[in-house]
Amino acid sequence: MTNKDNYNNIKKLPSGLEKLKILTYIPKPSKGDYSTGYITRFFIQKVNDISSPIYEINANYSSNIESKVYYVLTSLDWRLVGTLDEIKKSNAASVRLASADIPKIGLYLPNLLQFHKK
Repeated sequence: MTNKDNYNNIKKLPSGLEKLKILTYIPKPSKGDYSTGYITRFFIQKVNDISSPIYEINANYSSNIESKVYYVLTSLDWRLVGTLDEIKKSNAASVRLASADIPKIGLYLPNLLQFHKK
């Protein structure tokens, strides 16, 4: 058997590094969410590359990601109601906390008033 044959045989073996199909998600707050005043948002990113894309995922999908050691998962509470200043401060604090897990999440969430109803 040649080296090329060995390589081709090894290449066929499962490595556990199969590409994860990421199902992105854009939240659509409900009337109940506005009643509660906030939603919980979930984000993932490759664990070994802080410049890799950040993806928002839904809560159900986040449980599948927790077992994947190649991705870091974080969640944050996103305020929906209150004065503009209260919402900005609250969401900025949530982003700061989440940045411990995903350092550049603030670049993904520049609009601290996202989903605020006027």
